[in-house]
Amino acid sequence: MPASRVPATGTEPPASGPGAGCVRLVGTERRVFAGPAAFLDDPANRADLDTYLTDLTRPYPESGYTAGSAGGGSADGGHSYGEMAEALIRAVVPADRPVDLLVLAYAIHDTQPGRATATYLSSVCPGTPLSFAVSDQETAAAFTALRIVRDYLATGAGRRALLLVLEQAGLPYPSTAARPAEHRGVALLFDGGFSAAGSAGDPAGATGRLVGLRQHPGVAGDGVARQAEAALAELSAGYRQVRVLANPALAGALADLAPGWPGQLRVAPAGQPSTGVWWQLLDELAGEPRPDLLVAADYDPELGYLCLAGFEAAGSETASGTG
Repeated sequence: MPASRVPATGTEPPASGPGAGCVRLVGTERRVFAGPAAFLDDPANRADLDTYLTDLTRPYPESGYTAGSAGGGSADGGHSYGEMAEALIRAVVPADRPVDLLVLAYAIHDTQPGRATATYLSSVCPGTPLSFAVSDQETAAAFTALRIVRDYLATGAGRRALLLVLEQAGLPYPSTAARPAEHRGVALLFDGGFSAAGSAGDPAGATGRLVGLRQHPGVAGDGVARQAEAALAELSAGYRQVRVLANPALAGALADLAPGWPGQLRVAPAGQPSTGVWWQLLDELAGEPRPDLLVAADYDPELGYLCLAGFEAAGSETASGTG
């Protein structure tokens, strides 16, 4: 079930529910995948994909697709989100700790178009979770998926949720979309079963707690710095040490934040538009010393989506809200 192109502004979590404000990040995995996808090793599969793309692009000669180019080359052959996600699921979801919700976020289309990938992933993930995909939102897709994870766990309908952010680099035709440099995937496993009132601390394996999420659609380039600064001020209130992980499109605007803002800015490497800030987040969560608050921040200048997510480091005693 793809989400709509324009994300709603998910600025506030549900006010009640056993998981409200208590969504812990309890497992992570990330990988670079060599291309092409294994299913393209079969000549019959490559021929089927070529037939599909040829039929799809025939009415649009300006698409630039050349018959016979599907699955060609190495990385240019493209990768399958199903194959990528399976490897991540095996690495991050123990068989004895099933998942209740799985959300796949991506921007570039899957090289294996004949399969409902999210439905397939439910069948291979422990727990056979409710699953769907968020697409057509470019880099905002992962933040929308994270908001869905947070809100679902807050209802108490499930305890664990898996967010998969995937991007494959193989497109057999020209595209204006930002093309990744590599096939990469990031898995974030969340647990919402910890009560803020009753918890004596973070659960074993927890690396952080989601404490804030902001999504702002329709932000023009000349207003992004002002909007980002206001959102950061809300997210970082009450924290002594803050580190912002920004994609290159946003980093320039954040470089001129008001003097005295108690934060550091780190720029995610270019070339991975969907996974870049999440890849960087895992680096920061594993590093020492960690600040009290890590903020993953992204801006899509073409669609005007500004998104920020705040993660409190596990074990932090800094008081915070959950907005």
